[in-house]
Amino acid sequence: MAATATAENAQQTLKDRKRALYREAVLDAAERVFGDEGYEATKVQRIAAESGLSLTTLYSVFESKWEIYRAVHRRRLSEVMALAQGIIEKDTSSLETLIAGTRMQLAFFMERRDFTKMQLKEVTAWSSIELLRSPEQVEGLGAGLAYFAELFRRGIEEGYLVDDDPELMARLVIASQQVRLAMWMDRGCKDDPEQVTDAALRHLLRSFCKAEHLASAFSAAGLEEGV
Repeated sequence: MAATATAENAQQTLKDRKRALYREAVLDAAERVFGDEGYEATKVQRIAAESGLSLTTLYSVFESKWEIYRAVHRRRLSEVMALAQGIIEKDTSSLETLIAGTRMQLAFFMERRDFTKMQLKEVTAWSSIELLRSPEQVEGLGAGLAYFAELFRRGIEEGYLVDDDPELMARLVIASQQVRLAMWMDRGCKDDPEQVTDAALRHLLRSFCKAEHLASAFSAAGLEEGV
């Protein structure tokens, strides 16, 4: 009896592992295909072919294209939220957190080019939640905007940022990141990612820091002010 149960458990474990492998293969392929063709034009048959799975196997893991689309966003959202949480939990100033958060977010999108291409393919303003397609996108952008708005709010209270609407500032930063990433991809991703991030930070600090705090902000970011 015990031996039978053990065998059944082992078989179930093997089945779960295979399902997890199939799932990752589908999500990786879906990012590429959605990035190439956009959601509407994408066919599940191509995702299956790109993933190296039969259509039957794909449908044993995901019920529809919509479910795949949402799962792609769910996977990446959990990754970026974990990275953001790691930054938030560090005992650093709001300026240092803002700098680290900006570096993390841009690096995240530049490292995951298929996912970024997929987002840019939608031709949707990242600063506008109302235009997004899936609940996961709404949750992700909402969390990102709230994250940056809180940092701007703290920076204003601490006196080193200009006194403006924190939510507006957050939306401007997110929109700027979208434009910068789009240009980086249009240029074939040839620009050094670290240089792209440094340029984004210079723009952010010059846009929102008070003049008397700009030099110290550049120093905190490891940047040369005159560049």
